[in-house]
Amino acid sequence: MTEGAARPRPVAEGAARPLAGRNRAAKVSGFSALWAVASLGNFATGLAWMNPGVFVGMAVLAALIAVPAGHVGRFRGRRLGGEGRGLALAGILTGWLVLVVCALAALAYLGLVAGLAVLVDHA
Repeated sequence: MTEGAARPRPVAEGAARPLAGRNRAAKVSGFSALWAVASLGNFATGLAWMNPGVFVGMAVLAALIAVPAGHVGRFRGRRLGGEGRGLALAGILTGWLVLVVCALAALAYLGLVAGLAVLVDHA
């Protein structure tokens, strides 16, 4: 060891280990999935209808963070004895679900615009 470097302290059997930072990827995945759901949840309040592209964009961005972070959290959880694997799985599933909902909403919007364009063209 180099001089001035901190030595890791041994953890006694049965002693509580600090959880901060052990599986940070799982926590990031869970937070991002919650952020994605909250972004889409603003449509229920009416706030998101003023500028829906921003809220759908935030939901997609959060879901695109939640899915890879969830996979990293699952991998790290396997090495840490299962810690955070459930949260990471929830982040993965929620992230994919939000991406599917946003893709369906985008397709519905494009279909509406295309249908209105056809109606206006024939009028």
